[in-house]
Amino acid sequence: HGFTPEECLALVQEEEIASLRHIEIRGLMAMATYTEDQAQIRDEFATVAALFQILRTSHPLPNARWQELSMGMSQDYRLAIEAGSTMVRIGSTIFGERF
Repeated sequence: HGFTPEECLALVQEEEIASLRHIEIRGLMAMATYTEDQAQIRDEFATVAALFQILRTSHPLPNARWQELSMGMSQDYRLAIEAGSTMVRIGSTIFGERF
């Protein structure tokens, strides 16, 4: 189910996370609520994009590159790109709906 923004901020401040030598944090991945309400989706993507900027500028970790902001799926990828997503997941657009 993921992390809240507050949990993400707390997590990157833990010494244990910084000591994980074989783990590289590349960024954030988020999914918006499955809804037709584009204003809600925009707001959720904006929240994640703001958190991403906070993490990459205020929380330098030796094992973090903060390079990828993965948001958006087939139904909302355009909104995700508008919000700054660097990676989208559009599998159902390519392969069709799952049953």
